[in-house]
Amino acid sequence: MRHMKKLAIVALAVTAGASAAAAAGPSEVTGRIQHLNPRAHHLTVKSQTYRYNPRLAGMTLRRGEEVRILYRESHGQRIAVQILPAA
Repeated sequence: MRHMKKLAIVALAVTAGASAAAAAGPSEVTGRIQHLNPRAHHLTVKSQTYRYNPRLAGMTLRRGEEVRILYRESHGQRIAVQILPAA
């Protein structure tokens, strides 16, 4: 019984740590836009697809353009929080 309690406490601590790390903040990627679908609000950079809000993009996006994307993951999708020109 003591082992079960210890195991449950360790599992709870690991789960809490993983969820805190996931909620830490947006991730970042820099690269060229490989594919752009303005109707579906998707763009592909480094073979990863990102959804974006056209109102928040703040710039006209073009295929081949070098961009820096700040994104978060939600329900298995990458959601662009901010899209900036790469410096």
